[in-house]
Amino acid sequence: MSTLSYIGLVIGSILLLYGLRAFFMPSAHAAFMDRFPRHRGLAVLLTLINVAWITWLLFETPLGRFEGLKPLLYVLAPLTFYAVIQFMDELLAPRMFGGFLLLAAAPVLDIARWHDSTARLAITVLVYVWVVWGIILVLSPYRFRHSVAWFRRKRLASLAAIGAMFLGGVLVTLALTVY
Repeated sequence: MSTLSYIGLVIGSILLLYGLRAFFMPSAHAAFMDRFPRHRGLAVLLTLINVAWITWLLFETPLGRFEGLKPLLYVLAPLTFYAVIQFMDELLAPRMFGGFLLLAAAPVLDIARWHDSTARLAITVLVYVWVVWGIILVLSPYRFRHSVAWFRRKRLASLAAIGAMFLGGVLVTLALTVY
């Protein structure tokens, strides 16, 4: 199995599980989606992941004449983490989820770029949708609540859950057969 197969399996499985939960447990799913924007624990976890990932990227990136500043990251990363969770706590979870989507896009696109099948475009298009959604969440995290309220309608919620299950099934099938 190629790396793109593993990525397709992971993304497809997440979408399948999300769709199944949203379809078969709509009230629990809606309650979680309502709590998510102000969920302190998930906000802290996502902030930790994002700050660690960005710090790792900065350590790995050649910075030219700023290379000597890399040791400061040992101090700046924990300070940044603390400052973000302390002073940016308003709708922090969707904002950090958007940041995670933006960070996750680059490695997935890099892996999909070298695959020779045109089926790689399924993941590529999905990742570009992530990027747009991530930018929206970082800049306007209140849009998360608006989208949850919009999908709260019974028929739309069911259609979205079925769509997530369908897309997850397509990605898992592609991962097992094509990638």
